[in-house]
Amino acid sequence: MREPTATPTPGAAADRRGLAPGIVVATGTFTGFVDGSGTTAPRPEVQGTIEVSTHNGRLMVSLLDLDVGPVANTTILELNAVDGNATSGDFRVATSYLGDSEVTTATTQTFDLGYDTEMVTTDPSWMRTAVIWERVDGIGTLGRALATAPLTWTLPDQDPDLTVTDAGAGDLARGEVHYDSAGNPSAYVVAPLDALETIAIRFGITEHDILWLNPMRGYGMARAGETLNLSLYERGR
Repeated sequence: MREPTATPTPGAAADRRGLAPGIVVATGTFTGFVDGSGTTAPRPEVQGTIEVSTHNGRLMVSLLDLDVGPVANTTILELNAVDGNATSGDFRVATSYLGDSEVTTATTQTFDLGYDTEMVTTDPSWMRTAVIWERVDGIGTLGRALATAPLTWTLPDQDPDLTVTDAGAGDLARGEVHYDSAGNPSAYVVAPLDALETIAIRFGITEHDILWLNPMRGYGMARAGETLNLSLYERGR
């Protein structure tokens, strides 16, 4: 199996759109997926690597020498928010970016990730695992998870010193707050009449920080009843 053609290169700026084309920002090596629930058998024939690189302000995914063994249906690539030791059920319900092009056995296969809107966030490092799925032909739904590759990113966080503190409801956001075991705000349930601006003020952060903490959210206003993540660790999960 060929090794990745390049090692990830740290960027000088947190926003990958400022990086020159062709810089590798993430790599991973595929292994056969074994469901932690014990419902799938290992696939020892799986091999191949993945690279994510910059391309004219966008992201390009390259699959190198990929082989997932015999499959009955088409296969597709997903970049998923949970870690590589998750179950297939975890992968199915997690935030992810799912490709729409068939994955084939080839020396090199490339995809434009199409990941380029401010609402989605310019920092894609929340995608922690590449997953190769078998898609059920004629239905289009995900079948078996065949292979996974934990992704190693070198894009720096847009705000590595981000600190979230709860100033209390007062006249601002009045929704329910969830806290982690250390007593830090970890999530916020949006109340009626809330706005991202007032939520950000309550927790001492910016609206941009809220969008960064909640990638793939896809809209720029607060919606009553939705739960916003406030934890760096849980970003995208």
